[in-house]
Amino acid sequence: MNRRHFLRGPGACLALPFLETFARAETPPTAQRFVCVANPFGMIADAFFPSETGLEAALPENLTAFEELRGKFTVFSNLDHGISGGHAGTHAFLSGVRTQEASVMPDGNVTLDQFLAEANAGKTRFPVLNTSAGSNRGGSCELSWTRSGVLVPAIQKVSRVFKLLFVSDSEAAATARSERYDRHGSILDAVLEQANTMQKRLSRRDQAKLDQYLTSVREVEVAIEQEKEWVHRPRPEVDLTEPKDGTVTEQLPILFDLIALALETNSTHIATIEVPGGFDAKGVGLNPKGYHAYSHHGKDPTLMAGQRAIEKYQLDHVAKFVAKLDALGLLDSTQILFGSGMGDGSAHTNSKLPILLAGGGHQHVTHAALPSEKSRRIPLSNLYLTMAQRFGVETERFGQSTGTLGEFA
Repeated sequence: MNRRHFLRGPGACLALPFLETFARAETPPTAQRFVCVANPFGMIADAFFPSETGLEAALPENLTAFEELRGKFTVFSNLDHGISGGHAGTHAFLSGVRTQEASVMPDGNVTLDQFLAEANAGKTRFPVLNTSAGSNRGGSCELSWTRSGVLVPAIQKVSRVFKLLFVSDSEAAATARSERYDRHGSILDAVLEQANTMQKRLSRRDQAKLDQYLTSVREVEVAIEQEKEWVHRPRPEVDLTEPKDGTVTEQLPILFDLIALALETNSTHIATIEVPGGFDAKGVGLNPKGYHAYSHHGKDPTLMAGQRAIEKYQLDHVAKFVAKLDALGLLDSTQILFGSGMGDGSAHTNSKLPILLAGGGHQHVTHAALPSEKSRRIPLSNLYLTMAQRFGVETERFGQSTGTLGEFA
């Protein structure tokens, strides 16, 4: 029973009053969350992939921080998108589709974060929070793409992330912004007739280009319309002072804390964190060689040792983030994906990508080795489709998916 039920008898029907006993039984659905952490240069395989499978698989050196989280994460072997291109293929990590093939795909090269945000629109102040722990100089993930094929730039300063999340506009500033939105109205609506007339005179290629451009403008307008709903709502207050910007190793721990607070305060349910190519090797006790230089190790022992240290630093902080969400009671409702669009940074391969998924209420098994034979290959998009359905999106496909990882869901 619940409070909407009626008492019924022969020839009579009496509505129940509000009964808190039954109200407590009506547990609202838990909000689902998604966070992706990615780097542009992949992982050294033997430091990331366990040599055994199953829940009790021994963890390699760079996953030791996950020991206390056993049963709450899974590493997947042999998942990728079946593409190539090295650095030019990393941008397809969250979509499974390179930009050059987007035009023939039903959903373009929309990435998982943006895909989930479409289903989550209006529920939080920020449908998606795309962030980076620093400058993309030295290598970029190019992680997030809209349905119309537009790259979503990541916020690269923790001070900016903090202000967006927790510093409210003055009432005067909020009113001015709201009035500006109302005054401008829809640019597309104002020029639609002229755009339709122009399109008739364009070549097919230019028609497609104009349509993509207008779709991008409409996406921006929709985002602005959603933002209007939040203009006068105060941001949550947190016991945290504005952080200082810095190097990647200085910003990354702060960024994880800010994203945890963003999830906890329902400021967003979806976020991405990029570990950029501008990673400061000095921050993990290495000489000033850049992250990119270490990734091109060519199996040189010294360079490989440096690359392992950089990768361990990333994974240690992912483990801390997972543990923090677990302590906050958010882990079962938050799917945390770590990975890269690059498999082997030294060989520039986009195959056998390093994939770790934590939380989300999945039946985790520590290490799941999927078929490696080309004829039996399972696309990474199958995992993404599984994740999208767990998030609550009613869909039967995502990217290049052929189904779900049903035995894992």
